[in-house]
Amino acid sequence: MTAPTETATLLPDMKVSVRQVFGIDSDLEVPAFSQTEQHVPDLDPDYLFDRDTTLAILAGFARNRRVMITG
Repeated sequence: MTAPTETATLLPDMKVSVRQVFGIDSDLEVPAFSQTEQHVPDLDPDYLFDRDTTLAILAGFARNRRVMITG
């Protein structure tokens, strides 16, 4: 028997504004985590999000739908 690991399914515990976080003109709010963990990279203030791609991904998250990303 193996020892249990700490892989509990954590759920987002807050919502954030797409306008404030991603700089995209939208009223959409998406689920988010209030705390980072070791797999989350540092923020890059110079990164620019592609509007259409980012909105498509975030819309899936906001509606609890699976999102497939390729390319």
